[in-house]
Order: sequence, then structure tokens, then C-alpha cells
Amino acid sequence: MELQLPECPVCLQTYDTDQAIPRVLACGHTACEVCITHLPQRFLDTIRCPACTQLVKFSHLQGPSALPKNIDLLRLCLSEDSDYQKPQKRPITSHYEFLPRLWSDQFYSVWKDWVLPNDAVLVEPRGGKDFCDVIHGRIAPSSSSSSSSSSPSVIRWWMKENQNVSLVRIASLSFVNDSVISFSYMARIMNCLNGMKVEKRYELGLILRQRKTCGVYGLWYDLDDQWMYLVCERWEGGLVEKISELKNGVVGGNDNGLLNSAIEDGIFCFAMMGMEICKAIIGLHSEGLVSGCLAPSCFNFDGLGHVFVDLNEMLVTGRKIHRSLVESVSGRRRIDDKEMGIISTNLIKREAFLSPEVFIELLQKEGIELECDSLSYSVGYSSDVWSLACMLLRLFIGNPFTELPIRSAKRHSDYLEVYMDCREEVSSLLETKLGTNFVALQKILCECLNLDPKSRPLVADVWKCIRELVIKPQFDIMVSREGTVNEGNNVHCLVLGELCQLPKETNKGSKAVKTDESGRENVDQAGELQDDKDFIEGLSGSTVKSINLQGHLDCITGLAVGGGFLFSSSFDKTIHVWSLQDFTLVHQFRGHEHRVMAVVFVDEEQPLCISGDIGGGIFVWGISIPLGQEPLKKWFEQKDWRYSGIHALAISGTGYLYTGSGDKSIKAWSLQDCTLSCTMNGHKSVVSALAVSDGVLYSGSWDGTIRLWSLNDHSPLTVLGEDTPGNVISVLSLKADHHMLLAAHEDGCLKIWRNDVFMKSIQAHNGAVFAVAMEGKWLFTGGWDKSINVQEISGDDLQIEALPVGSIASDSAVTALLYWQGKLFVGCADRIIKENLGRLRKNWSDLTSLNYWVVRDYYRLVNSVNALEPQIQKLSDEQLAAKTVDFRVRLRQGETLADIQAEAFAVVREAARRKLGMRHFDVQIIGGAVLHDGSIAEMKTGEGKTLVSTLAAYLNALTGEGVHVVTVNDYLAQRDAEWMGRVHRFLGLSVGLIQRGMTSEERRSNYGCDITYTNNSELGFDYLRDNLAGTSGQLVMRWPKPFHFAIVDEVDSVLIDEGRNPLLISGEASKDAARYPVAAKIAELLIRGLHYNVELKDNSVELTEEGIALAEMALETNDLWDENDPWARFVMNALKAKEFYRRNVQYIVRNGKALIINELTGRVEEKRRWSEGIHQAVEAKEGLKIQADSVVVAQITYQSLFKLYPKLSGMTGTAKTEEKEFLKMFQMPVIEVPPNLPNIRKDLPIQAFATARGKWENVREEVEYMFRQGRPVLVGTTSVENSEYLSDLLKERKIPHNVLNARPKYAAREAEIVAQAGRKFAITISTNMAGRGTDIILGGNPKMLAKEVIEDSLLSFLTQEAPNVEVDGEPTSQKVLSKIKIGSASLALLAKTALMAKYVSKGEGKTWTYQKAKSMISESVEMSQSIDWKELEKLANEQSEMYPLGPTIALAYLSVLKDCEAHCLSEGSEVKRLGGLHVIGTSLHESRRIDNQLRGRAGRQGDPGSTRFMVSLQDEMFQKFNFDTEWAVRLISKITNDEDIPIEGDAIVKQLLALQINAEKYFFGIRKSLVEFDEVLEVQRKHVYDLRQLILTGDIESCSQHVFQYMQAVVDEIVFGNVNALKHPSKWNLGKLLKEFIGISGRLLDDSFVGISEETLLKALAQLHELSSVDINNFYLPNLPTPPNAFRGIRRKTSSLKRWLAICSDDSARDGRYRATANLLRKYLGDFLIASYLDAVQESGYDDAYVKEIERAVLVKTLDCFWRDHLINMNRLSSAVNVRSFGHRNPLEEYKIDGCRFFISMLSATRRLTVESLLRYWSSPMESQELFVS
Repeated sequence: MELQLPECPVCLQTYDTDQAIPRVLACGHTACEVCITHLPQRFLDTIRCPACTQLVKFSHLQGPSALPKNIDLLRLCLSEDSDYQKPQKRPITSHYEFLPRLWSDQFYSVWKDWVLPNDAVLVEPRGGKDFCDVIHGRIAPSSSSSSSSSSPSVIRWWMKENQNVSLVRIASLSFVNDSVISFSYMARIMNCLNGMKVEKRYELGLILRQRKTCGVYGLWYDLDDQWMYLVCERWEGGLVEKISELKNGVVGGNDNGLLNSAIEDGIFCFAMMGMEICKAIIGLHSEGLVSGCLAPSCFNFDGLGHVFVDLNEMLVTGRKIHRSLVESVSGRRRIDDKEMGIISTNLIKREAFLSPEVFIELLQKEGIELECDSLSYSVGYSSDVWSLACMLLRLFIGNPFTELPIRSAKRHSDYLEVYMDCREEVSSLLETKLGTNFVALQKILCECLNLDPKSRPLVADVWKCIRELVIKPQFDIMVSREGTVNEGNNVHCLVLGELCQLPKETNKGSKAVKTDESGRENVDQAGELQDDKDFIEGLSGSTVKSINLQGHLDCITGLAVGGGFLFSSSFDKTIHVWSLQDFTLVHQFRGHEHRVMAVVFVDEEQPLCISGDIGGGIFVWGISIPLGQEPLKKWFEQKDWRYSGIHALAISGTGYLYTGSGDKSIKAWSLQDCTLSCTMNGHKSVVSALAVSDGVLYSGSWDGTIRLWSLNDHSPLTVLGEDTPGNVISVLSLKADHHMLLAAHEDGCLKIWRNDVFMKSIQAHNGAVFAVAMEGKWLFTGGWDKSINVQEISGDDLQIEALPVGSIASDSAVTALLYWQGKLFVGCADRIIKENLGRLRKNWSDLTSLNYWVVRDYYRLVNSVNALEPQIQKLSDEQLAAKTVDFRVRLRQGETLADIQAEAFAVVREAARRKLGMRHFDVQIIGGAVLHDGSIAEMKTGEGKTLVSTLAAYLNALTGEGVHVVTVNDYLAQRDAEWMGRVHRFLGLSVGLIQRGMTSEERRSNYGCDITYTNNSELGFDYLRDNLAGTSGQLVMRWPKPFHFAIVDEVDSVLIDEGRNPLLISGEASKDAARYPVAAKIAELLIRGLHYNVELKDNSVELTEEGIALAEMALETNDLWDENDPWARFVMNALKAKEFYRRNVQYIVRNGKALIINELTGRVEEKRRWSEGIHQAVEAKEGLKIQADSVVVAQITYQSLFKLYPKLSGMTGTAKTEEKEFLKMFQMPVIEVPPNLPNIRKDLPIQAFATARGKWENVREEVEYMFRQGRPVLVGTTSVENSEYLSDLLKERKIPHNVLNARPKYAAREAEIVAQAGRKFAITISTNMAGRGTDIILGGNPKMLAKEVIEDSLLSFLTQEAPNVEVDGEPTSQKVLSKIKIGSASLALLAKTALMAKYVSKGEGKTWTYQKAKSMISESVEMSQSIDWKELEKLANEQSEMYPLGPTIALAYLSVLKDCEAHCLSEGSEVKRLGGLHVIGTSLHESRRIDNQLRGRAGRQGDPGSTRFMVSLQDEMFQKFNFDTEWAVRLISKITNDEDIPIEGDAIVKQLLALQINAEKYFFGIRKSLVEFDEVLEVQRKHVYDLRQLILTGDIESCSQHVFQYMQAVVDEIVFGNVNALKHPSKWNLGKLLKEFIGISGRLLDDSFVGISEETLLKALAQLHELSSVDINNFYLPNLPTPPNAFRGIRRKTSSLKRWLAICSDDSARDGRYRATANLLRKYLGDFLIASYLDAVQESGYDDAYVKEIERAVLVKTLDCFWRDHLINMNRLSSAVNVRSFGHRNPLEEYKIDGCRFFISMLSATRRLTVESLLRYWSSPMESQELFVS
């Protein structure tokens, strides 16, 4: 036997010392140097071993020589010489075949393309589902079918959406109901096909492949009735209807043989129809198919009126014939001729025309013996000729034809005699009807009825004969084109085929109850373990046994096998040990104090079982017999309240235990001494899964990534899954098998990597995938949808395929899987898990989300806060307030905010309880922690977001850097500052408030507070105004760090809804104001659709050629776009104002002004104006005074503004739908904070109406119905116009109601209306409830009602002035609301207060305005909240000169408040009993989030409530997004003829929701584009604003340094523009250089440089080039003027030296031989210019302070001037680059390139103008004063 020498596993070369030197890799395997060098390096310093596919470290810089040689192999190779043998690839096999497939790969490839997706067909409910029935259906819309993943096939290209189809049963699975495994859709069809007979499958293939009959779409499986169907096209209107109309046929009523005009027309119709039938039969024959039996139902008309053969009807006709024969013979095995005649006569009577030979063949095939054996003829194409003749005779003669056999049967008893007699009757009847006309037709029809098939004519001959009825033969030139079918071809008769055979009845045994081996019935319970045994023999055949292993009390988390035992861990804190022999419970390991999350088995000399729990405990259990009660060892990882314990365990063969922890790390523990060897960091969230394979440790995390670590040195290898930023999908489970890695995610997705290359993503489950197991090619996955899916993995290194095989149903969510020796162990959990916190009952759908685990971790903080609460409650007010000082001291000593967070939250909770009477719920503590962590807290309406903000605001304000609490309007900012400010002021923090109209001093003071409340627009404009300030004294924010931490209320409204509109500060431009009215008149002349077109989606207008011509003619101009006479912009704006800006929708007119209505809040924004001339166009349309046009001075988007915060958080009730956008743009995750009480609101289905009138009528009816019940109703509308239209409808029915919109008469009563919106019988119509800031409390808001009572009682005594608002009388809803009962004590206090108010007003002569009186009452109410009752009584009873009106009002308010609280509580209980608040939405918004905001008004804090949305297809959103309303109208019209009847079907709702999602995507694209474009401007803005602030806030020296840098930069630009360092100075453009240099200096350098010529400068440079050294401190060019001696003093000399060093290190300067000369020229000219400037300043005699003010003013004003022009250019550029997309150029890239070029030019121009202005000023200061006049 020859010795095979070792060889390289890559190149297969035998190792030697020259070409193939063996080098040893880190894994221990060997390869040659050359191959190691050329192995692909996918990751840094990492290659994959070609022998074991393990990732190992290898540095290409050091090369293979750094690896050790394999000396032993070299010695062996050098001592022997033999041939090598090429190794063969070893296929991957499984020790245990999971499920033997019954079909081959070739079988699958042949049939898979004919399989239609499961959701491709929608079956109509009407019609039977018998084997002999045709079922009707239609092709599903692409929206559903295209998303199907159940089948690899696609819909045929000729299939159209909603196309009618017919379905016929073909085959079914016999074992599907009894099988443990639920097969996949594809597997069911393949099993059906595989189980069919070969003949039947062959026949089905013929039908599927034919193309000349009807359209055959493919095979479809109905999962409901478990049948496979053949799907064919179907058209409405068949031949049956036509024949039924012709009862007497074409000539049936003609008995004299004479033809009239009517009969001639009928014959022509017969000819056309007969030719079509013949062509259809010819097409069938050309496919090798013979029907054998024809009936009128076998033919249909297509969309063009042509006749085609309906194969499904043909098959059903054959089946009915089979059934008829079986029923006729009644089980007899022999029949005589008479019975044959009766049977055939009955078939013809039923219009089933079966040829004699087929009839006899069919009887014989059924096993029936006949008397007339001589009538046996072969079946062929001629068989259909006989049936065709019968069809034509039925059409030609009518019902008399089908009656002929009956008469013949009465005269004769023999079948043959009946047949011959019938044929003669037909001939006689034709002769009677036609006489001597159409002899050829009579003859050929009689020949077709010959008994011998060979004597019958061909179908083509029949077609030609019929054709001659229309076209004479001599004129027919196309007749020769019709081919014939050769009778010798292979013929398959459908009636005689297997597809028409009736199914055999099978006796299916009754399903037995599954029991285990001891006879016990299976019982499903929480934490069950299922062992499915003997998968090979019986999984698909229903013989698999399953055993339930009962014992655990909670969810199972892990499984492990080893040592003859099965180990299972559970949330019940135990590990159970089961025997693998009889599956009995052997032992329980107890000792864990927390939930056990994972368990592993260690197979070493001493077998071990190791478990880890959520508390960080690691327990090592011995499994030697007998099993012990105590662990061998145990230890705990370090943790704090933020830590969430161990989530995963893994064992390597290197003696290490790996733990995946909640602190985002993986720890390696030595199994020898249980010490921590190393910690691997890198993940950004909890490490949830671990796997080990081939020397690599794989770790998966909730951050969505998978990291690979080397088991040799625990170094990181690479990261998988980082390529999807902003889309975090947690990894829940990992499985590694040699070269393949599988990762299961929380969204049900399974991702597959092969050799660390991503291969495929599979949607495995409808929900999270908790467990993955793999054995060979079989993949098992289990998840929350209570099923185990089985898939077969196949493929190679280039492609991976996953074929769904089936699924195994489970009674609960699957949490653990383990495959071992042909058995699948399944760990399950109960459907509902009760948490140990005892607060909520969680569904498994909640448990699967990342949000659930994040919130659960926050409960650790809640527990810490709750533990500190008793201690904090014992503190006095002074001690509690002193905690703030203590916290600040601890922070200065080095503690972090995380260290004091729990205690700080406990302090705030106690302060709120004392000052506000409100204690933070536990879920509110979680909300505060979410805000502190820089995330978005989604809390439902009424959950107390305002109170939550105090936690994070207080904690972050302790650093002293300032916290901004940002709201959406001034009202909420003022309310929160006054309300929540009590807590912060009590704790020693200062609270500021920013409001519209404040002075700079007030703003500066408020921004300097610890916590500042403001609204988003004021914050943005203050930032912009600060960057337009001329001096540092004008700044109001905290510069140089104005932003630290912000809490944004209604964050989705601020950052998303208002994200499309940038903040602008504009300056006035007075020109062109007269053009707007003219353009408005032109817009009135132009007609939409003729002169211009409108795109509603993006509010754009496009003029047509006719429109341009008309506008140019009316304006008397030749070109609308003429630069000298531009009219296009004005005309386009006038058209936009006409089409898109509607009065009472987008704006209202008040006091001669067009005021904008905020679409999100419904409020009027008086200070806001539309830009780009839109507002002026609206004013012109309304005939108002045109205000001056505007130009942009400063701008910023909200996205860019809030990105300036190092730490940003937000809170809202609806943000989860936009989480991806928040993650992508702001890196802010959305955390859903659970409600304090469960939400029980009922969201009723959306109702769709065909017209708007029908919608509004139903809204009115529903409001009236709820009003009769007494339930409060809130109706949300989208505009002022709609709200008033609905109000008019309700007034017609005399239904009292309140309206809340932008009109002053309603807006003035906003607080009152909202306060009463939850009272019984209250009807409220609101334009938009987003941002209203007041909860709707059932029964009414007692505080608001008490304040109303006080105002009603006192205002008439305090002031005689009427309210300065337009009020439309008394609120109509007051008429039906129940009266509040005021107690006697309250009435007494009110009377006392009224008398005091009357005396104060009259007796003391005090007069108040209406607003002053209301403010006085508000201050008194505020006093009542901050001072207790006894103190108020003391103040009210004090003797003083002034009457204590304030305390008296406060006492009256508190007394009335108690009465109101009792009334509201009672009425609220009654409203809850009636069903709570009912919310009606009258239109879908452009985002689901806005709809959810409206829904959230009902069902607050666990209250009952309901919502209903009603939409019409005439709503604006459907028109804006081009919704196919015609389709929906047709659907509605099919269902009902009444447009007022609502439709709630799923089809309508899905279409509407799909449209809404498309709208969200569209507007997200706009916001994304805006952000991307603004990012370019953001970098430039930051540079300019930072420079500006440095100039304003810098000292005198820094301002001078800016001037010197500008001067040197200007000189450098002049030198670079005229000097080339590669060429000799004689080639330089020195003349232009001198001219430019003297030009910028003005008269300052006239005396010095007079007479210096180009030659002089050239000589000086030549001499300079010859010098070997120069003195930089006193440098000048030879023979040129010496710079003034201005660089005296250490500072100026240092500045000069720094400039020289900067010149030498300047990368922008071109390298060359003369670069040093060019640098010295820059140095000389720069020094000369700066020194001359300093000399002129010194000679002026002004002090340094004045000089620096002049420099600062010039720097700032020049920068502002060019920045303003740059903004205008950038705005124009953003519009212009979109056109470049037509040239296949990216507009964003073009914007970046040109924007960068613009910015560089702007900075250059700014520097030059600054230098020129300063030099000009100091050359003659008195003449330049006007430059700096403000």
C-alpha cells in the first residue's frame, strides 16, 4: 500500500520547501504559504481556515512567514515521493432523516411553476363545493397576492386582478386531518400530485400545457376544504344562455320549407356561432384532447365575443355523466339494449351529447357487460364530430331535436333501432324545415350522425360547410388556411380519463385521543414539554406519538440533553431533570432566587449542568447518581438596578462558560476555578443569544447585530447585521452549524449567513421567533404564533433555498426547541403569563416585543424609588428642599446622574404629592426614566405626561446647564410653568417662561433659569435672532452653550408634522407689490383643466400652452419668464392661492388680514406668514391690502434645531408608527409606557360612503342617536368649513352642541368647551384636538367648572366692560347640561365675595378691564392651590386698609370646587355606565398617528369609550393622492344602490389604510429630502453662527486676530490667483497682482506703493530666490518698501510668527520649485497690509475699545449681508437642482457640490469686503461713518 503524502487543502500540491511551504494556522490546520496569502480577507486581519472553515487571525502585513512551519510534514514529504489523490466533497447528511419527501427534486421542478400562491384566488361564497360542481372565484388584487410567501411561483402574466375564474376539484390529501404536522401550502400540493395515478397526472399535464382552448392558470389549494383545484379563466355569459333563448332554434318554427327574412337572419347567426364552435373543437383537437361528450355549458364567450372551450365545465360534464351512469345501473353488472336506449335518451334530453362509441366505452370501463358487443368502435377525434352535430342541431332546430330520441324509444326497444330511427327523424325534420335550401348542410349534419366514426366528416369539413352559408366558395380565399388534425395523432379522451372519474369512498377512522404510553390522556398546560418520537416513520402519516411532560409551573426558557437526561429550565426558578428512557421526572434542581433563563450541559470528565438566572446567578449542578440538592458551585455577576441578569449561556470545547448579560457584555468564565477570564464588549443592548461553532463564538443582541469572537483569544472578528441603521430588530435566538449561521428575530424573520456572507431572509412566523433548531437539512423554528415551522434547507455557496415543508401546531407559544436522535423536544408557555410584579397581565404578543423587556428593566428603577419613598416622606419641607443642594454637591464630587437618579425621582414624587396633591404612578416613574435616557415616551392621553416631565427636568437641571421643556403653544407653556413650576420652585430650582411679546431682558432672564418652559417656535426664533444680533448684549440664550437637554411635548407634532415647514426670519422687500392684484385677476380668467393642471399631492400648478398664451395676451407681454418683466412667479402663486389656499380652511380673514390656521391644532397664528409670495397672493385674492414681500434673512428647520441638543427626549401619545423615522433622523427610540389602567376603548370599524352628503348625513344621525342616549360626543373635522356645515345640520335637528374652531367667537371659549366636553348630553365639534392640552374628563372638569361659577358670579361686579371678542350668544349645549348644585356654605361665600367685589369696584373707585378682572380671578384661583385653607381664612379675616378680595375669592373657589367635584363624580359615573365618550372622525388624515390622537381622546385612564371614523370617497385626501375612487364606487354600488348606506367591508378598509400608509411614505420622503438638503445648509450655518458668536462674545484680542486672518486670507487669494509655484516668477502675473493688492487697500497704500512696477517686483523676487536665509521677524523684499514697524510687543510678534507657520504648512498652496518664494511673497504682502492697517489705526488716535467696536461691527454686518444673500441663492439652488434629475444626475449631490462652491465664494467675498471696508474706513474715518449707521 502506497503512502499518500500530505498536501495543501486548497491547491492540492504536495508540501515542499520551495513552492508549497506548509504553515500552521491558529486553529492547528496547515496550508501552503501561497494559498494562505490569497485566501479572501473578508474582515480585518481575519481569514477562514480552508480545512475547518474557522475564522482565524492573520496579518497580511506580516505575511505567512510570521506563521510557524509544519516541520513534521516537511520531513515526511522530503523522505517519500508519491502521487496525490484529489479529495472529494463530502455531502452534508443527517443522522436522522426528519421527514422523507415523497417527491423528487425533478418532480418538484416540473410542477412548481403551475402552483398559484395561496392568496392568489378569492372564492365566491355562492355555489356548491361538490365534486361535480364548478366553483366561481376571482384573482385577488396584487396588494395581497404579491405579498404571498407561501409559494415560490408567481401569477401568470396573462392573469389580471379581479379576473373571474372557475375552479374544479382535482385531488385532496387523505391524511391531512390526522397528521401531527400541518404541511405547508406547497407541500400539500406536491403531496396531492405525488399521490395521483400516473395516468391522471399525465392528463392534468396535458390540460395545463394547452394554449388553444380557455386560459388555464394553474393549480390552487384551498386550505379550508383541503382540496386541490384546477383554475381556469371564466367569462360572464355562456352558450347556455344563448341556446335557452332559442327554444325553437333558428328554423324550429318553420314547417313549410320556405325562408323569410327573419329565418335568414337566424341562419346567419347560426353560421357565425357554428363556425366559432367548430374552431373551438379544432383548437381542442390540436392539443391532442378529445372531449367525448359536449354540452352547451362546455362553451363560453370571451371578451371579444369568440367561443372557447371551458375545460372545467367539460370535466364537470364528464363527471356528471359518470354519476348518471352509476345511478342508472344501480349496482348491476349487466344491462340489456333497452336499458341502454333509455340511458342514452336521458342523456340527450339533459343536453349531454355523448357519441355511441364513447357511451359504450364508458359503460365497459365501469365494468358493465352489454348485449350488443358488435357496436364497439374506437374513440377518436370523430367522436367529437357526432357530439358537435348534436350541438349544431340543437342550435338549429331547438327543443324538437332533444325530443326525437324519446319518440324513437317509444317505438323501438333495441338501442340500435332507436339510434337509426332517430337519425332518420333528424333527416326528415331538416328536410321539412329547410326544403330544398341548404342541401349541403343537411347532408353533412346527417353524415356526422353515422354510427361508424370512420364515415363521419372532419370537423374542418363541417366548418367549411357552415362557412358557405355566409361566404360563397368562389369568393372565400381564407378557407385553405384552416388546417385539419391528423387522426393518427395521440388522442386522449377527457370523459374516459381519470380526471372525470368519481372519487372512491374511503373509510377514515375516527381520530383517537392521543395518550402516552401509560394510557393517560394528554393534558396541555403551562410549560409543557412535547417529545415527538419516530419522526421517520409516521409524522406525515399521523402515527407519531407525543408525550406531555408536566411539572413546570411557568414558561420554559431552555432545554439541554446529556448524560442520559433531559434538562429544562423555567421561569419558576427550577431546573427539571427527565429520564430519556421513559421520560419521567427524575429530579428538580432548586436554589435560584430569580427566573432561570438558560441551561447548558457540559460533557467532560465530570458531567455538569449549568444554569443562569435573571438576577445574575450562575449555578453548577452535578449529575452524578444520586443527584444532589445543592449546586457544586455558584457565583453571581455584579449588578445594579439597571442590570437585567443573564439571558444566554454557551459552552466551548476550550474549557470556558460564556454568559450573555443584560449589561451588554459577554463574559468568559473558566470552568476550572469559576473565575472571570475576560469581558467582551461591543453590543449596544442586552446580549440575548449565544452559539459556538468551529472555534467561533456568536453573540446576538437586542440591538439587532451579531458579533463574532475568536475562541482562542476572545478577540472580536466581525459584526453582522450593522448595515440596517435606524431599523433595530432584536435577535432572540441563534443557531450555528459549521459554515451556516441562523438568527431569529422578534419580527418573525429568520436570517441565514453562510461563511459569514448574508444569503437569505425568511419570514418564518407571524411574530417573534423564540427558538431555532437544525439537524442536517431540516430547520425547525418556534415562536409566539403557537406553531413549529419545518423547512428544508438546500443550496450551495452562492444560493440558499428554504422550502416550507409544514408546521406543527402547539397550544401555546413555543419558547425552546431541541432536536436529538430523531426526537424534537418543544418547550412551551401558557398563553397568558402573570408577572411577579402583580400589576398587569401580559399577553404573549406583548412579551415578544423589545419594548416589553425595556419597560421591564425600568421596573428595577421603580423598585428602588419605591424603596426610598418611606424615607423621603419622613423629611420636612426644608429637608426635602435641601436635597437639591445635596445632589449638586454629590455631582461636583464625581457622582453621575445615574447614581442619584432613583433618589432624585423619589424626591420629585414627594414634592409633587405635597405641592400638587399628585403622586407619580409607577408607570410615570418609567416615563421619566425614558425621558432621561434620551428616548421618546409614548403615553396615552390622560396618563399624565406633564407630571412625568418634572422627573427628567429636575434631574438634568441639577447640573446647572439648563433644561428646556418645549410645548406646542404659549398656553401650554404658561400652564406647565405655573403648574409644574411649583414643584421645581419648592425644591429650590428657578423656573423660566418664554412667551410671545417678551422683551430681550425678560427672555435673557428666563433662559438663565434652571428650567425654562417655552414653545417650539419661540425657541427657534430666539436662536435665529441671537444669530442676527449686532452685539453680545442683544443675546438672550445661554451662549456659548445655549442647548443642553430638552423635553419636547407632542414630539411627533413638532418634529414630524411641522418638520416640513422651516422657520424663517424675513426682511421686507417693497418692490412688485402691485403685481399681485393683477395676477389674481389673471388667475380668475384661467380655467382648470384647460389653461392649467393641478397636482394636489404636492400643491403644484403647471400652465398649459393655452394658459400661457392667454396669460401673455392679458398681460401684454411676450414672455412670462422674461427676466426684465417677470410675471410667471406671480401668476403661479395666484393660481396656487386660488386652488390650494381656501378661506376658512387654510386661513381666515379678520380685521382686513389673512391669518393662517394651523392645520395641526386648528388655532390662528397671527404672526406667521407664508413665504415666497404666497401670502401676498392670498391677500390679492381676497382683495386685502398687500403687505410687503419678504426675503429670507435666517432660516432653520425644527430637525436641525433640535439636533443641536446633545441630549434630546420627547413625549407624546402617538409616535410608535413613526419610530423608524425618529431612529433614523434623531437616534431616538420610542418606548411605549404601559398605561396605569388597561385601555377598554372600543374602536369601531371604519365606515365608507360613496358621497360626502351620505357621510355627513350619517354623522348627524350617529350624533343624534348618541345624544338621545345621553352620551357625550366629540366630532373631529378637518376644517372650519366642515365644522360649521355639520353645526348647521345639527341645528336643523335642534340638537344643542358646541363648536371649537379658529373663529374668535369659538376660540375664546376653548377652555370652557373642552372642560364640558365629557359631560352628559355634551356634543362638541372640533377642527383638530391635537395640542389642545386639556383632557376630556367624563362628567366634566371640576376645576374648570368651579372657575366658571366664580367668574359668572363676580365678573359683573368687578367690571362693566364687555368681553372684547365676538361671542355667538350662550353656548347652546348649556341648555341641556345638568345644573351644578351649589351648597349653602358655598352660596354664602359667593354672596360675601360678590358684596366685597361690588364695594371694591364702587366704594374704592377701582375700575378693572374685562381681561384685568379675569386675571385677578385667575390669580386668586392660583393662590388657592398654593396656600392651605387655614392660611387663607387668616388672610381673609385680617384687618387692613384694603379689602382681602383675593383670599376671599380663593376661599369661595375652594368651597365651590368641592361641590363641583361631587357633581362631576356623580355625573361621570352615569356617563361611564352609558358607555363613555364617543369620538367620531369625519375624515382620515394623512397619517395614522393623527387619527390615533383623535381616538385617544376617548378611553382615558381606563374609562370606557368608543370611536368611529366615517369617510367618503369625495374626501380631499383621496383626491390628493389619486385614489382609485371608481373602483370603490363600483364595489359599493354592487353592494347597495343607496349612497347613504355605509360599507364596513375589509376590502374597503384595507384600501383606505393602504392609501394612508402611502401618504405617510410620501410625506416621510418630503421630510427626509428636506433634512438631507438642510444638512448641507446645517454645516454652513453652524460655521457661520459659531464664527458670529465668537466675534460677538470674544475679547478685544480675538477680534483683532479675526481681522488679521481675514487680511492674510485676502492676500493669499490674490497671490494664488496670479502665482504658479511651478514656474519662474517671470511667468507670474505680477502686474495684476499689484493692481489687486493696491485696489483692496484704497488710499492706505497709495504713498507706499506708488512707482512700484512689475519689473521692480520681479527683481526683488529674483534676489530673494538667491538668498540662503532670511530674518522672518524683520522680513521685507529687497528694493521694496519696508512694512511699518507695527509688530511691537510679544503678542503681535507671536501673531506674526503664527501666520508665517500657517503659510508654511498650508496644504492648499501648490508645491513647486518656487513655492518658498511664493510663501515669502505672501508673508511680505500680508505683513505690509496688516502693519499699514495697525499704523493707520494708531494714527487715528481712537482708543482700543472704539477700534474693536468698529472691527466687530464691520465683521458682523458684512457676514450677515453675505449670509442673507447666500440663503437666497441656496433656496433658489434647491429648486433648480430638481430639474437636473432629467439629466440622470442626483439632485442632492448637485446641491451639495454647488452649495459648497457657493459657500466658499461667500466666505471669500465676506473676507474681501470686510478688509476693504476696514481699510477704507481708517484711511478716512469721517467719510465712512455712514457705513455703520444702524
